Amino acid sequence: MQINDPEHTKIAVWVGGKHSNARSRPMFHKLAVAGLPNNPPRWPEVSAVVRKILRAYQQDAREWERIGEWIERIGWPRFFELTGLPFTPYHIDDWRGGRASLNASAHIRLSAGTGDGR
Repeated sequence: MQINDPEHTKIAVWVGGKHSNARSRPMFHKLAVAGLPNNPPRWPEVSAVVRKILRAYQQDAREWERIGEWIERIGWPRFFELTGLPFTPYHIDDWRGGRASLNASAHIRLSAGTGDGR
């Protein structure tokens, strides 16, 4: 991890992302907490948030269930309730162009006019 200047940088924790197509479709990660202080070398605030998330996951998840799958099952409102993390307006992902412009799969797709001209 790149260690930036603690006075001028903040840390964000993202959860639930998956890139593989092995068991289910890929999932984008979501913002859980933003604006945590960058306090090296042990990052106590970040460690406390990660512990909260992992404790809630440990107590509520099913056997062999990934964190992202657990969050999809219980829903984001319940995730914030179980972890005790604050929900802010910055957590709302309401960008309407996302499905049209982003791949919903890990497969590579070339659109017309790209590639080597074949």
